Amino acid sequence: MLLQRKCLYLLLSVIVPTCAREPSSPICSKYDYEERLLERVLRNEFALETTLNEILKTNAKVVDALKQLEDEKGKVESTLAVMEKKQIEMESRLSDFINNASNNMNSQLAANVVSMVKAASEIKANASVTVQQLVNDVRIIKDQLKVPTIYFRARISATDLSGGHDVVFPTVEVNEGQGYDPSTGKFTASIPGMYLFSVQYCVNQKKDAGLEIVHQGKTLQRSHNYVRSDDYPCVTMQVSAPVATGHQVWVRTTIASNLFNGSNAFTLFSGTLIHV
Repeated sequence: MLLQRKCLYLLLSVIVPTCAREPSSPICSKYDYEERLLERVLRNEFALETTLNEILKTNAKVVDALKQLEDEKGKVESTLAVMEKKQIEMESRLSDFINNASNNMNSQLAANVVSMVKAASEIKANASVTVQQLVNDVRIIKDQLKVPTIYFRARISATDLSGGHDVVFPTVEVNEGQGYDPSTGKFTASIPGMYLFSVQYCVNQKKDAGLEIVHQGKTLQRSHNYVRSDDYPCVTMQVSAPVATGHQVWVRTTIASNLFNGSNAFTLFSGTLIHV
């Protein structure tokens, strides 16, 4: 068919120039019309053939694309199948993990509860022992913190005393703790703490007297009484001071003193532990 077309094209190429050179005639006009019609038919057929070739090429491309899509679809389906299988495996593993974890947690929780109950029981028992021990310790400390009774009071019967000498009060009325020595007139502290010391003395008519309370030779309190009347006035002086263990406190005259002692008037020296 292609060879026939080529021969037809060659014949037309010969006929057309020939008719063009001849005078116009009815026969040539008829040939010219047929030639043009044939040319149009050939052109349309050629165009159709070209279009058909393009369609065939496009169809081949479409077929290749569809084949590729089919291949890709197969790959996707294969991948989805693998993923679905993996998902099933993961769900199974996750379920097993959750079950194992739940069992382990329940076991651990039960063990912890048992341990906590046991620990609470031990704490309760230890707390009871500790409380009892604390009570005993408090009792011991309380007994240790009890302030011991240290108290003394002694009197003197002498009336005339020279100045600058220690005064001895030989008549002991109270001596709790045995801290006062009636032979020396000095009190020796056996327990350190705060002490209160007091001296009461009465002066004869129109006489003088001066006494002081001494701690380790240092004056704590001092009193002078000058009587110019016919009375027997009594004076009291007192002082508080911290006294260490082994320290001594006593009374000393500052001037020559003439004291009065009667049934209703005493010259005495006393001391009391008031705080440790």
